[in-house]
Amino acid sequence: MGSVGLARMLRSLCITGDLPKAVRLLWQRPVCPGAATYALLLQECVNRKDARLGKRIHARMVATGFLCGDYITTKLLIFYAKTGDLSTAQKLFDGMPQRGVVAWNGMISGCARGGAGDQERAVELFDAMRAEGLAPDQFTFASALCACARLAALGRGRRVHGVAVKSDVGGNVFVNTALVDMYLKCGCPEDAHRAFAAAPERNVPMWSAVISGHGQQGRVAEALALFDRMAADGFRPNDVTFLAVLSACAHGGLVDEGLRRFSSMSSDYGLTPRGPHYAAVVDMLARVGRLRDAYELVKNLPDCQEHSVVWGAILGASRKHGGDMALIELAARRFFRLQPGNAGKYVVLANTYAAREMWDNVAGAHEAMRALGVKKDRAWSAVEVQGKTHTFLAGDTYHDEYSEIYGVCNALASTVAEQSVGVGAMDYIPEAACATRSRQLFRPPNHGGSDYHIEQRIGSLQSYGIVRLKRFKRDEERRGIERDEELTVEAEEGVDGGADFLLHGEVRCTRDTKL
Repeated sequence: MGSVGLARMLRSLCITGDLPKAVRLLWQRPVCPGAATYALLLQECVNRKDARLGKRIHARMVATGFLCGDYITTKLLIFYAKTGDLSTAQKLFDGMPQRGVVAWNGMISGCARGGAGDQERAVELFDAMRAEGLAPDQFTFASALCACARLAALGRGRRVHGVAVKSDVGGNVFVNTALVDMYLKCGCPEDAHRAFAAAPERNVPMWSAVISGHGQQGRVAEALALFDRMAADGFRPNDVTFLAVLSACAHGGLVDEGLRRFSSMSSDYGLTPRGPHYAAVVDMLARVGRLRDAYELVKNLPDCQEHSVVWGAILGASRKHGGDMALIELAARRFFRLQPGNAGKYVVLANTYAAREMWDNVAGAHEAMRALGVKKDRAWSAVEVQGKTHTFLAGDTYHDEYSEIYGVCNALASTVAEQSVGVGAMDYIPEAACATRSRQLFRPPNHGGSDYHIEQRIGSLQSYGIVRLKRFKRDEERRGIERDEELTVEAEEGVDGGADFLLHGEVRCTRDTKL
């Protein structure tokens, strides 16, 4: 079989979905297909999210001495970026003598969907691309805005927005969808509304983004009104739109409304609910204490019992809203049968046991994690200060100003406790029972212990915002600028009776005395 015949057979196997057989055949034949066939194989690996097969294809190229031009190098770069191997993608990118817009987009898109450091890199790459004289296209802008949204980097998001307006893609529907999403995730619903209203063209993803953003911010009535307006304007909601609506109803405690919308998904729009939709309904019921009803729903719908996300929702809701241990352990068993390596849910189970002071069971959950070799990735939060994003982990002591940060964090915890008295159905009470014996929930270095259970990384980033705000005030006082300063911590009653705590900080310069 020659290279042409091999290429035809490989393409046929890709079309029929037998990618593993195609890769085996690639290694068995002494001849090599052309660049177009290699590109097709790599794209199939991306579609299947199969990093192992993609690496075997790359290894075959190396073994046969296949000369990768810019076209195939770009395809390899995109494959590695989209399967999460950003370090290899970066090496390929750095080794390219000439990098086109597609290669830049591959790197920026891959970094935008990574962690905090990767998302910082995405914005840096966007700037570097422009510095080299290349004009970003719609995909570049969408990826850069995605990175800004995930970082909640409003300043940089506005800058990318400004560049998009000046370019010829400012009215592109994909760019405007990313723009709406960025402003919503940065906590600027008014700006999101302006971008949404100004968009010359809308599509279902844009409607879904604006509905989801309002739901996540607790603006449930607005989210439902937007859904109705979307349908009235002739747009047909998809499964993503319905997931946004169901999540909004769950956050708002609107069980009857949520169940009605869930029913209309199939009856009015012919859409088949998937695992995430059932999970949203389970969460909706659990948030109002109807865990048993949630379980009965799952039990009576066999199709959704094989979705791990449904059992994960019951397990997570049990941790937050209580429930009998028999149901919790049933949900855990069913979840881990479907996803045995999910570290996050092992932590949820351990915390659930800890809340009930079942320490032997806590140790058992940790031992199961060790036996399976699974570790939970550390969560992070970020705050943007003067155009720079500062990232915090729980218990992080590596920041140059960590001592001052933790001092403010203790003061913030005290203020939260004072503000919460009489707010909603529950006051702010430390959840000491949720701390396992091997883990301290909040022990600021050099500041002694704290009696307040406050999520460390969130507390750290809020405290850093306060530190920088006060420092800005001192610096400006030396320059002779007068201002009004507002810095408050407010407690607001949540829809489920709990209290949500919001930090507001603003400095307004009112007069420069020109010393």
